[in-house]
Amino acid sequence: MPLPLKTGYHFHYEHVIRPPYFEMTAAEAYTDFYALSYIVSGELLSCSPQFSEIIRAGDLTFTPKNIYCRTICVSDAPRENFLMKFTDCMVEDFLRAAGFESFDNFYAAHATIHIPKNSEDKILCIIHELEKEWNSYGKYSEILIKGLLSKLIVTAMREGVSSPYTMTQDSPRNNHYLNDAVQYIHMHLNESPSLSETAAAINISDSYLSKLFSGCMHTPFSTFVLNEKIMFARTLLANSGLSINEISCEAGFSSSAYFSDCFKRITGETPLQFRKQYAPHENG
Repeated sequence: MPLPLKTGYHFHYEHVIRPPYFEMTAAEAYTDFYALSYIVSGELLSCSPQFSEIIRAGDLTFTPKNIYCRTICVSDAPRENFLMKFTDCMVEDFLRAAGFESFDNFYAAHATIHIPKNSEDKILCIIHELEKEWNSYGKYSEILIKGLLSKLIVTAMREGVSSPYTMTQDSPRNNHYLNDAVQYIHMHLNESPSLSETAAAINISDSYLSKLFSGCMHTPFSTFVLNEKIMFARTLLANSGLSINEISCEAGFSSSAYFSDCFKRITGETPLQFRKQYAPHENG
């Protein structure tokens, strides 16, 4: 589940190690930032209403904003990857210098870049520089990280083989219904919208909407709604001063106890434990 960026930050770094057979519980989207992931080991299927592809070791992949996708394990190997999340301002200089009008324009040509074995050390060297700067984050760190992020992308483009973004041939009507359903869910999240209510609101049958979520989002409707509620709650925990009880109401949970139970089951930590990670601190 994508963590929100800390208030005032435009970048986040993670070194992720997952056990064999680990996979996301539901389709999720980065709503206000992009992501770059470099896979060191493991293999997974990344799928969404717009695309479906196998990602393997050596692949450097990008994730744009607002595209729902889910990763599913397709091998019994543990997965290791480096994940960087960033906002528009972190790549605006790179995009301008490289001649891309927007990140989406760049993504259309370089959705995935496969790095050959003999170039892995160059990529990992830059990633470790980013990690070192992130771990000693201070007043000028984002200036340095911005340059290192551009260096990483340019080196990947020079050394690797790019694959463009390729949309699947799903019916545009299906995507239209899904977009309407997701928009309705977001507008009525604190009311815990049901499958029947959502289907009625967009004028399709319950069964058809259920098939759309399972077939195109690779996620049951109820699981998708619960994940959206938890993601919304995480944003409030990170970026607001609302109490746990207030957040549980805003996110559509019947009680703070039920909210805490769901939050811990899905994220592995309590709401308070999560909030502590986002406590304000002084930059060095």
